[in-house]
Amino acid sequence: MTEENMTYTEKPDTDENISAAETIIEVESEVFVDPIIEAEPETNAEAEQETAVEEEAPVIDEIAAEEKAEEEILKEDKESVEKRLEDLKAKVAHMTEHEAKNKSNQLRNVLERDEKNLKSIFRELKNHRADGDDLKAKRDELNAQVREISKTAQESRTKRDVVNQRISALKAERSEEMEKSKSKSDEINQLKTKRDEYNKISKGTHDILMKNYSENLRKFLEDDINLDHEKNLFERLTDLTERVKATKEANDLHGQIQVIYSENKGMYNKSDELSVEIKQLSEESQKYHLEMIEVFRKVDELRKEADNYHKRLTERYALIKPTTAKIDPLKKNIAITRKELDIYLDKMKDFQNERDEKRVDKIHTNAKEKLNQKGRLSLEDLGALIEKGDIEFNKK
Repeated sequence: MTEENMTYTEKPDTDENISAAETIIEVESEVFVDPIIEAEPETNAEAEQETAVEEEAPVIDEIAAEEKAEEEILKEDKESVEKRLEDLKAKVAHMTEHEAKNKSNQLRNVLERDEKNLKSIFRELKNHRADGDDLKAKRDELNAQVREISKTAQESRTKRDVVNQRISALKAERSEEMEKSKSKSDEINQLKTKRDEYNKISKGTHDILMKNYSENLRKFLEDDINLDHEKNLFERLTDLTERVKATKEANDLHGQIQVIYSENKGMYNKSDELSVEIKQLSEESQKYHLEMIEVFRKVDELRKEADNYHKRLTERYALIKPTTAKIDPLKKNIAITRKELDIYLDKMKDFQNERDEKRVDKIHTNAKEKLNQKGRLSLEDLGALIEKGDIEFNKK
């Protein structure tokens, strides 16, 4: 039969055709499309970037990525999972369509429940994370203030330490001056002791003693005196001689004392000047020290506040830890459920393919009869004949 003498008519919808179509629609409605499990959000910017990538990436890449993620989840239990799936395949092979359909619906319900639970956990974690980010931001802000203010305290401490070093140097210098002064004072005291001893011997001033000595010497040499009086004058002159010598020694020592005292007075003045400078620097050091103490007081207040936020943040993490512990088991259950569901869906497809094949065979049989009787063929009849090789178009 050629193209010129063939006629085509659409086959009217019969009860049989409608039933077959409904069956196809029913099975196709059961085709499972994996929902996208909500990933734990990082930031708004990252979420937007991920959304943009998902929109641009091909569907095949998404499926591959999803399969890779599931394989990673099941990596530790790979052998046991594979064994479980193999056993399930053997079990499903002997199921009726009704049993397979009921089981696939049960697995869909389980999958939907677990995915809802997982999304609920991520929403809860998102809320906790928002609160945690707020606490962390406040803590970090306070710690930043602590670091900044601590620089001021360090500057005050550095200035104080520089001044204290200067004070230490001045105190060392003053101690050296005072040690010299003490040495001079000790020397003066020793000279005073000797001078006082000579003064005890002299019992008078040099001028008075010399005057008495001169008067007694004149009497001894010029006056006509008896022998006893002469002896007394001689003894008196001898005594006055010793006293005059003592006076001279005392005067010499007193002169030395005056010289040393003048020198020592300069040392006292130097020590006083050093003490005045030390006092001034001590006041300056105290000012820096008080500044530093005040800053550290403020730092302690800020640090306590920051520690409080950190404590609350830690408590919040501890609070959500049991919630986060549910994520991996749920992901694992979802991954296993999907693989099990795939087995049931493959079985359902086998049933559908079998029905389709029977339907095509039936259409083909009817179409062959029409063709032999030169009846009118519908597009469906024509498709069946072409598929079975009963009709071939001439190629020119």
